[in-house]
Amino acid sequence: MIKLTSPIAVVVLAAMVAMGPLATSMYLPAFPAMAETFGVGADRIQLTLSAYMIGLAVAQLLCGPLADRFGRKPLLLIGMALFCLGSVGCMFADSIAVLFGYRFLQAFGAASGMVLAQAMIRDTFAPVDAAKKLAYMASTTAVAPALAPVAGGALLVAFGWPSIFLALALYAALTLAVVGVGLPESLPRERRQTLHPRTVAGNYLAAISHRTFLAHALAVSLMFAGHYGFMSGAPFVLIELFGVPEAHFGWYFLFVVAAFISGNLLGARLTARVGGHRLILAGGSLLVLAGVLVVSLVASGADTVAAIIGPQVLYAIGSGMMMPQLIAGALAPFHHMAGTAASTLGFIQMGSAAASSALVGRLYDGTALPMVMIIALAGAGALIVYLAVNRRPVLDVAS
Repeated sequence: MIKLTSPIAVVVLAAMVAMGPLATSMYLPAFPAMAETFGVGADRIQLTLSAYMIGLAVAQLLCGPLADRFGRKPLLLIGMALFCLGSVGCMFADSIAVLFGYRFLQAFGAASGMVLAQAMIRDTFAPVDAAKKLAYMASTTAVAPALAPVAGGALLVAFGWPSIFLALALYAALTLAVVGVGLPESLPRERRQTLHPRTVAGNYLAAISHRTFLAHALAVSLMFAGHYGFMSGAPFVLIELFGVPEAHFGWYFLFVVAAFISGNLLGARLTARVGGHRLILAGGSLLVLAGVLVVSLVASGADTVAAIIGPQVLYAIGSGMMMPQLIAGALAPFHHMAGTAASTLGFIQMGSAAASSALVGRLYDGTALPMVMIIALAGAGALIVYLAVNRRPVLDVAS
């Protein structure tokens, strides 16, 4: 068995978390091709991303209390099996409606890894150490979705878009085997919660009414909204508007993810020295700067790839610096119910991501302006809400 305090455990947990972003980013280069296959417009294909985000949001509300009652590992195994089944279903979908359904099922499986990896970190480490581990885990996690659009583009060109979902199914099956054999349970029996409706409702109410949780959760969710606004709109803006070849799209996306990893690593190194609060302020300032820059460039008529990708790199660096701090800060008050707190956080995150991606698709008018406006507003909102709601820098005190 792998010790949860060992570096290899971070890699295994990252592999579980990566399942969700992989299912988001790997098929992005195929958006135009899938729209052609199903005979639908850009807005309908972008709704497959929204359906996935909604599935993640709903599933996380269920996953947290169940994991607080029965433990983390059983829910992880069930979740990865569902992800595998959903991926196979997407591969054989013969209509856009069927694809929506299997994307929703796929999301139910991915939610377990995204929620429970965070809960297992909180089960094992104090808040300050948890922020460091989450930063390293996020950096490791980002490697897979960084390469995913490149791999997805190659699979698309060589074998067609269904092969992308076959690759996701195989990844889920492999991760399921590793977790089943090597990962221990992190939640002791004496800390498990009851599933009585009153207790579950009380736990959720305790989370959403806690000022510290709310400040961090809303900030990270708005940050996510900007990120998923980019992910939803970029395939059409870069491929259709700017003429980027499908096989090359992933390389541009790679710049953005590499920037996110850099922000993660920088934040992990500076957490103990400058504190999580200052990192959140620095990262949020980069989000605001990126938003102002990209809107100014697009509004002035700069119709180049660099005008989009350059500011998004700044946005990604800021996101990488602040995201682990915000997640750790949101979970800090809830050591006794980390699963429920993580699922509540995930619900808010994915709900905002679903709304953002749907809005980008709805407002897409053949220009980049709707996408960049949503990115800018979400980034500025993340910093504003953190400053407005937060009372004290929770990660900068011993816990």
